[in-house]
Amino acid sequence: MDISRLEYEKRVNRVIDHVREHLSEDLSLERLAQVAAFSPFHFHRIFRAITNETLFAFIQRLRLERAAVTLIHHRDESVLAVALDHGFSSAATFARAFRGHFGMSATAWRAGGAEHWSKRSKPNRKPSKAERRGRRHGSPQTSKKDTMNVAVRELPRYRVAYMRYVGPYGPHGIPELWKRFRTWMETRGLLGPDSIKLGIGHDDPDVTAPEKCRYDACVVVLESFAGDKWVNVIDVPGGKYAVAEFIGTADKIREAWEALYRSWLPGSGYQPDDRPCLEVYRGNPEVDGRPGTFRCELCVPVRPL
Repeated sequence: MDISRLEYEKRVNRVIDHVREHLSEDLSLERLAQVAAFSPFHFHRIFRAITNETLFAFIQRLRLERAAVTLIHHRDESVLAVALDHGFSSAATFARAFRGHFGMSATAWRAGGAEHWSKRSKPNRKPSKAERRGRRHGSPQTSKKDTMNVAVRELPRYRVAYMRYVGPYGPHGIPELWKRFRTWMETRGLLGPDSIKLGIGHDDPDVTAPEKCRYDACVVVLESFAGDKWVNVIDVPGGKYAVAEFIGTADKIREAWEALYRSWLPGSGYQPDDRPCLEVYRGNPEVDGRPGTFRCELCVPVRPL
């Protein structure tokens, strides 16, 4: 890849990280251009050239998508509170933007519209007998494969170097990202039996369009580690996480995430917290004798209900 483009992507990713961490604040062009170390006059065009999205469309979309997830997982919060917490100045402004993006009101989203929206990105398949039975009886069914061993643990803050992929989650682009990242780690002596790698999906694929989902392949580094032309360095917040072991292939991991949310979370006494979900890979994650199979920990940030 062209070195100049790598530098541009690195600076734009720095802005994306800043936006994600300060979503409820005033995000002016001047401030974000400063984060990117570009002049405000040129930065808006640079951002669009790299992401195929205008800066302000990106900020608006991220605010709406984060609010949409909050509406589902924090039903005790009013629509107005959700709107204000995600950077909207009034309920009316939020209502117009939400309907314009999702084609329905926030109330309709909470009342079942979110489920219809999420089906757009899922392949058509016949529902299983358990799913059909669950729909008839109006309550979710926990199948045998949904049974998971989950522990709530305190995870530390991690300092990580990362490479980013933008596109559909699943068995195609993300494994290629890890392949490139592994090569980078090997040349810097960052792979070893005690190494900790993180996979971070920043977007909910049931809310965000597949081609705009962002995923970071990360490795934990020393506090003094400096990024280079290939990677950025960020802090991943610590705190309380629900942790479940996953052993399988890349095409099965989304299914496992969905099972964690579907079968464990509702009866756990916890609700999702506003931090990224993590895949934690310790040492060598590959499973001997099973090509393409790996193990990791699926970690959902939680706080008490």
